Amino acid sequence: MPDQLTVAVAQVNAIFGDAKANSQRAVEVVARAADAGARLVVLPECFLTGYVTSCREQAFAIAINTDGPEMGDLARACREREMHALVGYLERDGDQLFNTVAVLGPGGLIGRYRKRHLPFMGADRFATVSEETAPAVFDTALGRIGIAICYEIRFPEVMRTLALEGAELIALPTNWPVQASILADHFTRVRAAENFVYLLVSNRGDAEHGIDFLGDSQVVDPMGEVLAKAENEQDLLVVDVDLARSRDKSITFTAGEFELSPWKDRRPAAYRI
Repeated sequence: MPDQLTVAVAQVNAIFGDAKANSQRAVEVVARAADAGARLVVLPECFLTGYVTSCREQAFAIAINTDGPEMGDLARACREREMHALVGYLERDGDQLFNTVAVLGPGGLIGRYRKRHLPFMGADRFATVSEETAPAVFDTALGRIGIAICYEIRFPEVMRTLALEGAELIALPTNWPVQASILADHFTRVRAAENFVYLLVSNRGDAEHGIDFLGDSQVVDPMGEVLAKAENEQDLLVVDVDLARSRDKSITFTAGEFELSPWKDRRPAAYRI
């Protein structure tokens, strides 16, 4: 697995309830990211389906199956361009509804993560809380990729667990509204820095059923520095990262005299969760 990697974060508009059109947009994003030299691209939460629904029936009507044709189109694009892509969608599984992110690679579907912390807003009001307990960290040819979704940035335990499981990158597909600017301005930097990981945040910059999305998609490094941030309603951020930095859980100012090791110095037995 390479230490040096070029990653992309897409801030792209979605068409509510039109998974086929959104899948084609995702295919175009994969091609643009590949042409820019990236091997991984992250797309927003619920991008394939839309998110702002008024009832469960509407949410269920726009949801798709993970093995449906829309995901197949994107999987083919990843195969043809030797890319990895993370994309959000409302997932229909029998009579259950999940807020899901799929992880795709050149070989097809690597796995999926179903959101475990659901706020009382949008389609999350009608979704099922995932009972899966395994950390959402996926082994890929690019490294270990962790996933959290939107609201889950408010739970420090989520990203700490992903980092403890060896995630070198954490992808955060979101649908943050404009009222959530504190998350983009402060939480992203803190979560990346406290866990010494790269954080890839993909949001929307458009609007849906009266909700204005914030934008502010970004890539944050393991020290909490924002390496790139979306400036336009639609944008593609392409950034070179060094995954070795995510494995170094210490800070050295003067070797042997002034060193910090927050990872090694943890005392889990003293904590109450």
